[in-house]
Formats: sequence, structure tokens, C-alpha cells
Amino acid sequence: MATANIQLPDGTRVSIEGAPEEIARVLSLYGPRGSPADAPVPERAASNRVTNGAVRHLRELIAENFFTERRSLADVQRRLESLGHIFPVTHLSTPLRRLVIGKELRRLRAGRNWVYVSG
Repeated sequence: MATANIQLPDGTRVSIEGAPEEIARVLSLYGPRGSPADAPVPERAASNRVTNGAVRHLRELIAENFFTERRSLADVQRRLESLGHIFPVTHLSTPLRRLVIGKELRRLRAGRNWVYVSG
């Protein structure tokens, strides 16, 4: 079993043990001539997270002035369903909250529930 000790440009020290081929591969990526910035970065798979789709569709609703009136979570869900985008209510509350944090929407208390309105 081979061993290699590497110090990365940020000062991090890495000790690697493995087969000589494995060590050679790592050294070719991070060795004296290379750095993590020079190493090939694998492409990230496209994210299929529901929240990304929900945020995108919610922004479309903002653009079409859907939120000029106060809208409940159920109102938002029904509007998205009418456009062919089916999301459980549980998958809409977090994206709506993120839009509130990003100041794209405002959240107001209406009785025991929250309503959302633009700007």
C-alpha cells in the first residue's frame, strides 16, 4: 500500500493511503503542479427538487400579478393546479417563505392563516 502527503494551496494537509494507481491519480489531480482549482470538476446533475419548480411557477404568478390581491396557500395551490402544476400544500409553504425572505412577496396574518401579497 502506498502513502502520499499533500499540502493544498489553502494550507490543508491531506494524507492518502491506497494502491499505487489510486495515489498516482490523486497526485495527478492535486500534486505539486496541480491544485483543486485545476482539477476537473464533475458536472452536477440537474436538480429535480420540487421547490425549484415551485419557486419558478410562483415567480410566474408574481409576474402575472396574481398576488396583487391577498392570496392564501390554498388559493395559490388552486391557481397552480389550474395551470397544470400539481403541488401538495406542504411543498408550497417553504418556497413561498423563501420568496417572502427575498422580499418578492409579503406575508400577512389573516385570522389564523397567512396570506401572501406582492410588494
